[in-house]
Amino acid sequence: MKEKEPQPIADVDNHDDDTPDDRVYDLDAESAQPVTAETEESAEAPDVPDAPDAPQGETRKPSRLPLKISRKDILDRFQEKNSALTKLAKEKQALEKQLAGFESERAALEAQAKDNKDRWLRTAAEFENYRKRSAKEWELLKQQSKTEVVLEMLSTLDDFERAFATLEGADEGEFVRGIRLIYNNLLTALQKLGVSEIDAHGAPFDPTRHMAIGQIETDEVASGHVAQVAQKGYALNGSVIRPARVVVAK
Repeated sequence: MKEKEPQPIADVDNHDDDTPDDRVYDLDAESAQPVTAETEESAEAPDVPDAPDAPQGETRKPSRLPLKISRKDILDRFQEKNSALTKLAKEKQALEKQLAGFESERAALEAQAKDNKDRWLRTAAEFENYRKRSAKEWELLKQQSKTEVVLEMLSTLDDFERAFATLEGADEGEFVRGIRLIYNNLLTALQKLGVSEIDAHGAPFDPTRHMAIGQIETDEVASGHVAQVAQKGYALNGSVIRPARVVVAK
């Protein structure tokens, strides 16, 4: 029996680099390997059970073959992905620039809002000071107006008292009693306005409440005290509006 001579092994690495690469890659496989006749057979689906009409011991092969994609298709896909990534990068850069503009506008609006708030607070404080000052001036004006009216009424009150002084010891008729009633009503009205008489006779001389018009030697009061009252003094709500004219004992 004649022995078979060994066949030489083909050098698969020894090929021309300039020859175009027309190999087909199977993207469904775990690693991208060129699809050849052998790989096609090995890449086929596993055997399926025998069909009922198939001979015993034989298996049925699936008719579908793996998807074959050329190198050109792969490069086209890479180019599409690169173009999409470049477009996304440009859109990202535009969005970041727009966001920076929004941040700058936000900072400007916050600064303007703070300035408006400060001006509003200053205006509110100035208005509050103006309101308090106006209220104080109004109260002072009312007090001055009331004081002027009361002083005019006090002059009339003095006239009543001088008239009554001339009637001391005389019989008072209906007319005098009517005048006294008017005097009492006037005195009551002044008291309702806050007018009170300054206590002067026999009190120590007080330059803030009394006005000395002379001195007299007397034993009725101590030295430095009011001996006589020439004209009554009055105060309005505790403030002296007319000091009492008095004669002080030596």
